[in-house]
Amino acid sequence: MDKNSLLGFLVLFALLMGYLVLSSPSKEEIDRYNEELQAYNDSLILAHEQDSIKRIEEINKQTQLDQDTTLTQAQKDSITDAQKQQEAQGAFGTFSAAAAAAKGNNKEVTLENDKLKIVFSAKGGRIQSVIVKDFLAYDHTTKEDRYDKKETVLWNNDDNKFNYKFRLASGDRQKISTEDLYFEPTQDGNTITFKAYASNKQQYIEQKYTLSDKGYILDYDLSFNGLNQVIDEDAPINLEWNSFLNRIEKYAYYERNMTSIHYKGKEESPSYCNCVSDAQEELDQKVHWVSHAQQFFNTSLITKDGTAFSGAKMSTVMSGEEATHLKELYSIIELPFIDNPNATYNMQMYIGPNDYDELLAMNIELERIIPFGWSIFGFISRSIIRPVFNLLAGFIPSYGLIILILTVAIRLLLFPMQKKMLVSSVKMKLLKPKFEAIKKKHKDNPQGAQMEQMRLYQEYGANPLGGCLPMVLTMPIWIALYRFFPASIEFRQKSFLWADDLVSYDSILDFNFNIPFYGDHVSLFTLLWCISMFAYLIYNSKQMDMSAAAGGGANMKMMKVMQFAFPVIFFFALNSWAAGLTAYMLFSNLMNIGQTFVTKNYLINEDKLLAQMEAKKKAFAEKGQKGGGMWAQYEEMAKQQQAAKKKKKKK
Repeated sequence: MDKNSLLGFLVLFALLMGYLVLSSPSKEEIDRYNEELQAYNDSLILAHEQDSIKRIEEINKQTQLDQDTTLTQAQKDSITDAQKQQEAQGAFGTFSAAAAAAKGNNKEVTLENDKLKIVFSAKGGRIQSVIVKDFLAYDHTTKEDRYDKKETVLWNNDDNKFNYKFRLASGDRQKISTEDLYFEPTQDGNTITFKAYASNKQQYIEQKYTLSDKGYILDYDLSFNGLNQVIDEDAPINLEWNSFLNRIEKYAYYERNMTSIHYKGKEESPSYCNCVSDAQEELDQKVHWVSHAQQFFNTSLITKDGTAFSGAKMSTVMSGEEATHLKELYSIIELPFIDNPNATYNMQMYIGPNDYDELLAMNIELERIIPFGWSIFGFISRSIIRPVFNLLAGFIPSYGLIILILTVAIRLLLFPMQKKMLVSSVKMKLLKPKFEAIKKKHKDNPQGAQMEQMRLYQEYGANPLGGCLPMVLTMPIWIALYRFFPASIEFRQKSFLWADDLVSYDSILDFNFNIPFYGDHVSLFTLLWCISMFAYLIYNSKQMDMSAAAGGGANMKMMKVMQFAFPVIFFFALNSWAAGLTAYMLFSNLMNIGQTFVTKNYLINEDKLLAQMEAKKKAFAEKGQKGGGMWAQYEEMAKQQQAAKKKKKKK
């Protein structure tokens, strides 16, 4: 990294910071968002408190009854049954008849194919757990939780919800929750039908699940049969979908920050809730699908047959480091009322891995839940890097070897520009004696020195910014790879050399404590990259001239300090990054060192280059060229400044 490359890096950094500042929300937007989020969280807390108060009242009432010595046990049982019947009548309305869904057994039934094993609960007629076959999860209940593995299980948290709420049209307009109803299951092959009956067999709620013979698709139909006159059409039918997600991957920080709710409006592009903090989104429009997505697995609820949800409210809550679950995702999805005695909502679920090809094949843009990045970086990951990796994976079994081959290909592709950068660096070195002479000549006139240096660049065809272009072109690829490795399930739990999982950090030493800003382990790829960077900087500093830096020695010292500070900063930052990325960076830097050494020592003839520069200067003088472009503008500006200073001194 010579001063030109360093300048290019600083320009890119400044542009990135400017973009972040311009695209960041205003204080008013942040305050409004925080108020809405607080109101939503307060409503959840209030609902929880009301449930707790109700439960405490029920316990106190039962305790008083148990302690009443004036009643026999038979009388107590009779009173308890009467109370339950009365509560059921109030809570379940038309579903509270003796043979209806207010009573029943919490029976479990199972659907299974080559990819999934899904266990359903009769209470609520909902999914209770899902085993995703062919994938292992890290077992975070053991001492060796970074290495021990178990089967991948989704949906199995007791706090999860998949519950429909609607209001009855008559009486006290009770609210019905399907999670309180017992459904009667019937199974026919890979189809399970759950029915929760109301006061007669002609009125019931039906949930029908059909698991495909192969793959991760679960067809899902919800029906309200004979209930169109019972349900209040002025109140929404809401699906409460709460997911308390399990920790599945090795590195919780990555997994948590790549977990969120994704959604697609009927006529909009897919979007998502903020991943790295508590977030809330509300859609007052038709919604095509909603996806609760983790780093490598997702459950998506999708409308079919051209229908759509009426709207959705979604929020995500970051879990603390000590929490047993990874993150909390809450969705309230509104279903439109269908005034039909056989009202049916045709839906579909995808439950499985974030496999790009699997999701792309659904043709609903569900593949966009994979966090490959935004704008040009996402395009590079999806449309360039991923196809190349897939092509190489077709005949190369080692993903680490694929990373090495890709590194070589990228470095060779950029080599012509790197050679130009190195030629520019050698030109600056050859001009060093002339720069030194200019500094002595204008030791008390920095502007005059800069103006003469610019003239020198024009005469000899040198460009102090000649090293920026390779850096500018490399940065988008580097940023795209930063998002590509931890988002690509193909690299999940794939090993290479000492790294056991290319989507997480590689470790050669684990600590029993955490070092701030560093972590609790030592990444060998990062350590080797840092060593290689120092070796390159030491070698390069002996080859280049930084004395031409504007401002003289002070700037030269600052640049030297900054270029050696970068590896130190990245040593801490890269320690917990994906091993696939740090391996790429190490290979890329080693190849860069090799290309630099070969080019400077064997491909660039300094005597020949100096002769070409002298010939250019001669041609410049013979043609009387005045230069143009940026240098001419700078020279004219410097002359004006000098003239203004002289005029000021005369006054």
